[in-house]
Amino acid sequence: LNVDFLGMTGKFHTHWGEFGGYKHPNALLCETAVCLANGARCSVGDQLHPHGQLDQATYTLIGQAYAQVELKEPWCRDTSNVADIGVLSLEAASSMDTGFHSNPSDLGVVRILQEGHYLYDFLDLTSDFTPYRVLILPDAVAITESLLTKLNAYFQQGGKVLATGRSGLSEEWDAFALDLGVRWAAVNPYQPAYFKPDFALQTQSPASFVLYAPSQVVELSGGQSWGHIENPYYNRDLFTYCSHQHFPTDQQAAAPGIVESEKGMYICWPIFEEYATVGSYIQREIVQFALSRLLPNPTLETNLPSQGIVTLQQQVSLNRSVVHLLYASPVRRGKGIEVIEDLPTMSNIQLTVQCRQKPASVYLAPQMTTLPFRFENGKVTCTIPEFICHQMVVLQN
Repeated sequence: LNVDFLGMTGKFHTHWGEFGGYKHPNALLCETAVCLANGARCSVGDQLHPHGQLDQATYTLIGQAYAQVELKEPWCRDTSNVADIGVLSLEAASSMDTGFHSNPSDLGVVRILQEGHYLYDFLDLTSDFTPYRVLILPDAVAITESLLTKLNAYFQQGGKVLATGRSGLSEEWDAFALDLGVRWAAVNPYQPAYFKPDFALQTQSPASFVLYAPSQVVELSGGQSWGHIENPYYNRDLFTYCSHQHFPTDQQAAAPGIVESEKGMYICWPIFEEYATVGSYIQREIVQFALSRLLPNPTLETNLPSQGIVTLQQQVSLNRSVVHLLYASPVRRGKGIEVIEDLPTMSNIQLTVQCRQKPASVYLAPQMTTLPFRFENGKVTCTIPEFICHQMVVLQN
């Protein structure tokens, strides 16, 4: 939209409207850093006491965070986000009423892309798809005539999609409006079902992995299968009863589960909703495999652990790019309360960024410490010796 925007958080320990509750200072350090890393201004919410006087403890807390913001501001003004992947938000693409909170599909996309350290933007139906190498249609994006027109233009320029669940189907949900190398047959009557991949996962040996969300039954129509759906012996009910949760797989291939075609990849269950609600790392690694097929040469790569956050911002007027690396360790305290208290030191973090030309210098900000780097095949590679909470790496042309 090319307008300034605000990152909003609060000083409260629980949630809005709390008197006498305070976040740990490290939490606000982290949250304001996340705002900066995404190109946002910072705002910290408070609630004024009826006597009309500002609470000294609150503004001491905020002041500690804003002191760091002030040091970092020169590298955070007038920035634009760099993204390989566009996500067509399900909230924007559907007529469903999600209320105040985000729907689980959009939330699952954010978690998987953030934990996988992908560069991404969220889009709506009016957005320009052309800057993105991959477009994600999460879980239930019906293809209208106007959306199909935009997608066909996107495909003609070489763009690829990752569609999951019911995404790619017509508005009647009974046939594919996009040619993703499959034909729609039915909604799978078995729930849960299982997926057995034909590719190696990063951390788990081959197996049939449970899928709790409802899957779609599809047939190959020119696409390449990368694994199949298996069904349980029965759905668990009063008359067909097994175990504490559900029946095991019958170990028979029932239908394709993931299919690759000229236009992208299709995953036949709502994998992003599944990740948001169940959180199985298997689901994340399946998406990472699909993206490795669609995006074999991402703009940025790092060995930062999955809890970390990475963004890449450009300051065009200053002829430089700024990588933001963040790491904090949220923990659950009490009932439904997550806090950030500990900020562990990250050491020997490797970073590789695609660049059109060799930078004149690479340095840490705001410390102004020069970093040794290597430039080969259009990529800058460097190692950050250590950082706590938030580190900016500047590629100055």
